[in-house]
Amino acid sequence: MATTRHDTKFYDTLTNQDTNPFATDQGGNAKRSPTIDEEETPQSSGLVIHVVPETNKARWNHIEDLDSFFTRVYCYHQKHGFYVMMLQKVFELFQFVFVVVLITYMFNCVDYGVLFNDTNVHEKVTLPMAMLSPSECVAVLGGLDWLVLFLAGVFWVFRLMRFLLQFVQFLDIKQFFNMALKIEDADLDNLTWHEVQKRIREVQSEIQMSINKEQLTELDIYHRILRFKNYMVAMMNKSLLPSTIQLPFLGNVVCLSQALRYNVGLILFWGPWSPFENNWHLREEFKRSNRRIELSHRLASQIFWVAMFNLILSPFIFLCQLMFFFFNYVDLIKKEPGTLGIRCWSQYGKLYLRHFNELDH
Repeated sequence: MATTRHDTKFYDTLTNQDTNPFATDQGGNAKRSPTIDEEETPQSSGLVIHVVPETNKARWNHIEDLDSFFTRVYCYHQKHGFYVMMLQKVFELFQFVFVVVLITYMFNCVDYGVLFNDTNVHEKVTLPMAMLSPSECVAVLGGLDWLVLFLAGVFWVFRLMRFLLQFVQFLDIKQFFNMALKIEDADLDNLTWHEVQKRIREVQSEIQMSINKEQLTELDIYHRILRFKNYMVAMMNKSLLPSTIQLPFLGNVVCLSQALRYNVGLILFWGPWSPFENNWHLREEFKRSNRRIELSHRLASQIFWVAMFNLILSPFIFLCQLMFFFFNYVDLIKKEPGTLGIRCWSQYGKLYLRHFNELDH
């Protein structure tokens, strides 16, 4: 009886009723509870029920890799939206194929003796006469030509796979802008990055993209986007990067190329053997001071193998850089020769004079 009385008292407190809502009548049937079975307003019951609607914003709740996410958000805004970015990527894929095919054709499939009238032909020479047929062109290709075409094909497949991955990633960013931030692609050019940041901070209170902080500041977003670039700036300020070489009679000469900067980033930040397990987490062994010498030897070995890999691929890399320079600047130099004297920022200057948390611009 004491237990029954205690339960009844408990339900009286919960429902504000004088009788147990789960009591039975004389026939053994359960009595109907007016607070459960009958419809009543929250004002009469004193109980307020919050109904949370299902939204499409839940996918951005507790994002694991906020560094990559905010970097893609900034890139999406700066490059004018999804369609512009994807169209540019598609054109770059076709451009690469066109350049490789054109250069291969010009070097192997044109009879320059006929074209420049170096043969004893006493008839009118037309352009088709100087062009080899496809079968003759394939027969002329040597081992080096096939090697270059193979490497170019591998590189193109890699770029295609990267494009497909970026397509999926930036499609998610497009939906984030449209659904969460309420920004359409047509409005991107009318909004500054500061206004986009403001909306991101407002959305954080709704969907909690970051689980570490309830509210995000602009500095939090900058730290996520520029984590590795801030490290590069710090290493440059502390003279830890190999930015100079010793030359006879000239002393120390600044030599920090874009390729060298790329290799430093590969070794230290985003390569498979870098000290970072992912974009935001340092590997555990690098946090232990007693393993410092062992890790320094491992880093030296990694630098050696990366250097050897660059040495093996140096002819192909040089050819690619030469092609890039030719197709990007020859027409400009022909029309405006004065552009050869234009001064621009070196990689060393860009890093040495860069501030912390300074976005690309």
